Amino acid sequence: MAAPLNIVLITADDMNWDSTGVTGSTVPNITPNIDRLASEGILMTQAHATIPVCQPVRATMHTGLYPNRSGVRGFNPINAGVRTINQVMHEHGYLISMFAKLPHYKPASKFHVDYAVSAKELDVGRNPEKFAAHTRTFLEMAQEKEQPFFHHVNGQDPHRPFLWNGEESREGIFPGVNRIIGPEEVEVPGFLEDLPAVRQEVADYYTCVHRFDEMVGKVLQEIDEAGLTDNTLVMLFAGDHGMAFPFAKSNLYAAGTRGTLILRWPGKIPAGVIDHKHLVATIDFAPTLLEAAGLPAIEGIDGRSFLEIAKGGRQDGREHVFTVYHETFAPVLFETRAIRTRDSAYIWNAWSDGEKRYRAENMTGATWAAMVEAGKTDPGIRARCDYYLFREPEEFFLVDFDGDERNNRIDHPANASQVAEMRRKLLEWMEKYEDPLLDDYRSRAIPPR
Repeated sequence: MAAPLNIVLITADDMNWDSTGVTGSTVPNITPNIDRLASEGILMTQAHATIPVCQPVRATMHTGLYPNRSGVRGFNPINAGVRTINQVMHEHGYLISMFAKLPHYKPASKFHVDYAVSAKELDVGRNPEKFAAHTRTFLEMAQEKEQPFFHHVNGQDPHRPFLWNGEESREGIFPGVNRIIGPEEVEVPGFLEDLPAVRQEVADYYTCVHRFDEMVGKVLQEIDEAGLTDNTLVMLFAGDHGMAFPFAKSNLYAAGTRGTLILRWPGKIPAGVIDHKHLVATIDFAPTLLEAAGLPAIEGIDGRSFLEIAKGGRQDGREHVFTVYHETFAPVLFETRAIRTRDSAYIWNAWSDGEKRYRAENMTGATWAAMVEAGKTDPGIRARCDYYLFREPEEFFLVDFDGDERNNRIDHPANASQVAEMRRKLLEWMEKYEDPLLDDYRSRAIPPR
C-alpha cells in the first residue's frame, strides 16, 4: 500500500499575483525559489482570493465555503457547524502544523494543530532561517510518530510594515533581509501613480517579496533533505490577496484578489505547465487537497476540486469566479460583490452612495499620502484619489485592454450585452447562496439604462 500523501500549504501575506519572476515581475531574480517551484509543477495564472482580507480568506481555504456561509465575514470565528480540512485530516491520522497567523484561525478547536509556531517565534513571521528550523523539527516529529503531515506555512511577508524591524523604519533592518531592492529596480504598478514616495514604498515591498521567496526556498530545502519530496504535494498561494496599497488589498479589483498559485506533486502533476484557461478560487483549495490525499470530501461546501486541472486535464465550469468583500478590521462595512472572467470584470459596490468614503489599511502608508499630496496640483491624480474614496455603484472593466482596471466602462454602449450577462450571473449566484444583500442588488444594480 502506498504511503499517505504529505501536504504542504504555503501562503504569502499581501502579495500581488505578478510580483514573482514566473508571473512577469521585471525585478531581476526577485523570486528564484518560487520560479523553480513553478518549473517543477503547474502554475495557474487565473487564481483568485474569494475575499481579499487576511482572516476570512484563510477561512475560505480551510472550509471551502463563501464567507456568508462559513460565518467569517471579517475577523470572527468559523460557525459552530462548519467543518474544516484540518478536522478531516486529523480524523485520518495527519500531524498538523500551523506557522504564524495563528490568531487568524478561529476557533482553534477546528484546526487541531499539533505543532504551532507563533509569528513572534518566527520574528513576526519573516525570518527564513527560523521557518527552516521549525520545519525541520516538525518533519522529525512526523517521521518519529510515523504519521503523514499537513504542514501549513504562513509567511507574513510582504505585509506592512515593510523591512520590519519592530518599527516602520529602514534602520537596523530585520534579520533575514539579504537583499535590498532599490527604487530604480522596480516598476510602479499601473493602478498606482509613479511618484518618488510610491516608488520607494514599492521597492520596500519587493524587498519583502524577496525575503518571502527565501523562506519558501528554505522550507522546500528541508522537505528535500528529509527525503520527502516525492510523496509531498506542495501548494503555494502568493498571496492570500493583493498588496497593501490602494486599489489592491481589500478591494475586488484584480490587484486585490488575483494570486500566484503553484502546485507540485512529482509523478502526478506534470512539470513546467502553465494554465491560463481555468479560473479557480480559494474556496477550491480544501476539496482539491482532500481529493489529492484520498480523504473524504466535506459535504455541502461551495468549492470544488481542481485536481483534474492540476494533473493536466480540463474542467468545465471554470469560466468565471465570484469574489466578495464585507468589512475592514475596524470593522466598517464596505459591502462589494464581483464576477470575473479571464477578460472582463463586473463589480457591484453596494456601499457607494456618493457620500460614504472608503477607508482601509491599504491607505496607511506613504503611497496614499503621496497620491493625495500630488493631487493638490495634478487634477488627474486628484480625480483618481476621489474615485478611490467614493467609487461608483457599478464598475465594468475589459481586462485585455485595461489590465490595471482604471477605466470604468459600465455605461459604454458596446459593452451593454456583456454587462447584462454578468449582472444576471451575479444575481443567480446571490440567489443560490442566499446573499443578505440580494434584495438590495435586485433594486439597485439592474436599473434600466
